[in-house]
Amino acid sequence: MQKFYGANLAEVFRTPAYDCSLKNECGVPDFALTRLKGGSMEMQRAPAYPEDRAMLICVALAPTPVDRWRARIACQEVSVSHSIAFATTVIDLMKPMEMWAAGPFDYLHYYVSRDLLDRVAADNRITPVDSFRMVFFERDLVVAQLTRTILSQVRNREPLNMLALEDVSLLVSTHLLQHYGNGKGILRARPSLENWQKIRTEEMLRAHLEGEIRIADLATACQLSPSHFSRCFRQSFGTSVHQWLIKLRIDTAKNLLREPELSLAEVGFRSGFCDQAAFTRAFTTREGTTPFRWRKLNGRGAVTTEHLVYGELRSR
Repeated sequence: MQKFYGANLAEVFRTPAYDCSLKNECGVPDFALTRLKGGSMEMQRAPAYPEDRAMLICVALAPTPVDRWRARIACQEVSVSHSIAFATTVIDLMKPMEMWAAGPFDYLHYYVSRDLLDRVAADNRITPVDSFRMVFFERDLVVAQLTRTILSQVRNREPLNMLALEDVSLLVSTHLLQHYGNGKGILRARPSLENWQKIRTEEMLRAHLEGEIRIADLATACQLSPSHFSRCFRQSFGTSVHQWLIKLRIDTAKNLLREPELSLAEVGFRSGFCDQAAFTRAFTTREGTTPFRWRKLNGRGAVTTEHLVYGELRSR
């Protein structure tokens, strides 16, 4: 069966794709991220969506004009309801759908298989969900905020690591079940991780700053299911696993920046970043200054502002 993400999704819209996917034990992706960005074009009918046991969440990174998109799904005409950035569309790929679109456009798509949704529901003792409510260009603050947290990596075509993909997949799946599913089950109360679980989790994350560790590994070490662990972690640390990993990376980088013999590229690599550019973007976003400036102000031997500005210009 043709799946609606990555190259397949790009073919439907005839545009290049940013693609990251998370595969299950059978090697088939259960979750995928695809960014589609296209230039100006007249309204035209897109090829048919391939039927699939999956949900597709489409987030408009830029406002979509009300007259630049429309669709017919289950004999119902739908169109743009809100011309706003980060407007969310939720589509059940089991439903037959015809779509017409015009450019320019810029979307981030979350592909979520029903198998993944079933596993998350079972982990949280939610009644199995048979169908999902579909919406078109509506406000969804949870999806919008989640999209903002990964947008820098998406725009710079940086692949998300395994931990980040799993983290996002569980957050999106839980949100779909809670807010769009027709099931009547309610998620259990969210307890925090016990102290030994928090300590063990931090130890494992610090040992895998590059992010090549699965949430399933962390959950197993804490004797929890992956989705239950993810919710307990957020309750304990006040953020997602991936965002906490970035914090640990930045903390590690600060310690390394105090070593003058290490280059910025080496500091970024040892802190778990894929390259110096990714390190600089993440550090600047969280600290409000570049690694170079932070090192000059906090390393061995502070310098004056005049020397700092001159040195940074020379480093460029």
